[in-house]
Amino acid sequence: MKKNETALGDIVKKARKEKKLSARKLAELCEVSHTEINNIEKGIRVRPALLTLKNFEKYLGLDYIKLCKLVGYSEDIIKYGDENIVISYEKYDKILQDYRREIKHAVFLVESKKRLGKRIKESFDVINKFIETLDDVPEDVKKEIRWIYNDLKNIDTKYESLMHER
Repeated sequence: MKKNETALGDIVKKARKEKKLSARKLAELCEVSHTEINNIEKGIRVRPALLTLKNFEKYLGLDYIKLCKLVGYSEDIIKYGDENIVISYEKYDKILQDYRREIKHAVFLVESKKRLGKRIKESFDVINKFIETLDDVPEDVKKEIRWIYNDLKNIDTKYESLMHER
């Protein structure tokens, strides 16, 4: 078994050097610690995670299935990992692109509504000031107008906080 572990380490190290990647850079790409990469290369890490092996395929050009067999994963585990991890890589980029488009669209909507809310508030400021000067406006109407005015101010504040959160 030690021979396979060392063989995996040798294969990974050789491929990493051929790609001119440091252990730290490979670790960053694979989203593991550089210690994990070092342990794999030294044969200390007996069976890296399927995702790590899949990343070796992606970033080092190594065959995922051969690596899995080399470290002793069963056919069922290899098949499960191959089907699900490959799908996740392919879908990940699309999901990420969709998510970025949704964020841009949401920001556009928030900014549009914020501008509209500001315009309404500015117009309502004029109406509110005028109504406050009138003596014959019933108090319940003035109260309703103040309530609307306060809501418009709160909406402006909420849009500001949304824009800071993004």
